[in-house]
Amino acid sequence: MDYVILDLEWNGTFSRRRKKYVNEIIDIGAVKLDESLTVVDSYSMLITPQIGKKLNKYVQELTHISIDELESAQHTFTHALSKFSEFAENSVILTWGTTDILTLMSNCEYFLHSERPEFLQYYMDLQDYCQKRLSLTNPGKQAGLTTVAQLLEIEFNEEEMHRALADSELSAKCFVHLFDKNVADSLTYKCDDSFYRRIAFKNHYITDINNPLIDRSELYALCPECGEKMQIRSQWQGKNRGFRAKAICPKCKVPSLATVRFKKKFDGLEIKHFVIPIEEKPKEDSK
Repeated sequence: MDYVILDLEWNGTFSRRRKKYVNEIIDIGAVKLDESLTVVDSYSMLITPQIGKKLNKYVQELTHISIDELESAQHTFTHALSKFSEFAENSVILTWGTTDILTLMSNCEYFLHSERPEFLQYYMDLQDYCQKRLSLTNPGKQAGLTTVAQLLEIEFNEEEMHRALADSELSAKCFVHLFDKNVADSLTYKCDDSFYRRIAFKNHYITDINNPLIDRSELYALCPECGEKMQIRSQWQGKNRGFRAKAICPKCKVPSLATVRFKKKFDGLEIKHFVIPIEEKPKEDSK
């Protein structure tokens, strides 16, 4: 099965029909790799906006796309998607993070009244794949495409970025550089009902300490120096998407701030513990 690395650019615009803002796709770019990871085809198409007639200033500066270019393209989203469906047939679709695929689903629902594109049979989050292959586990942060490319020492032209085809080409290079079939297979999802429930699920932090999902036995801290369980010296309070309390190690005697975060994901609850030492101010001599 081929791999199609897809990238989208869109314009945030207000829909009078829906009475809400919509991320309207204006640029589709993709690269197709065969099973030996050879580039065998590419796809690029600008789309004439149908919801909004003006481009957001930020989008213009980021993509260097002008409204004149889009209007002269004379391609509707429906036409562009039909051509892309032919291009991507029987392939695994990859995007850098899930935002692009969610935006695609949103546009399909808006224009075609169904959020499930027929060509989307198998899907992989390429950002998640690269982070796992590089063992990038910085809490709360996701590595950007250019960051990963720099880590892999892949050359790219910064001025060409943020156009759909250029971003998909760079994404493909990262994928090839880090390719591991076993990992790729394990992160490829069949686009069935479970997949759509999973991708639509919004991860969120639990900030109510009385929430029944909170396991109070997880409200603890380990000393970063010796690994001993720390003594909690205050009530746990909601802070920075988690719960924080003062703590001190009975062995090292270092006062610290302990934080525990509970993140609800589709597959369950993710719990993370953090400890930050507190620098005590020196006491002034009394006179």
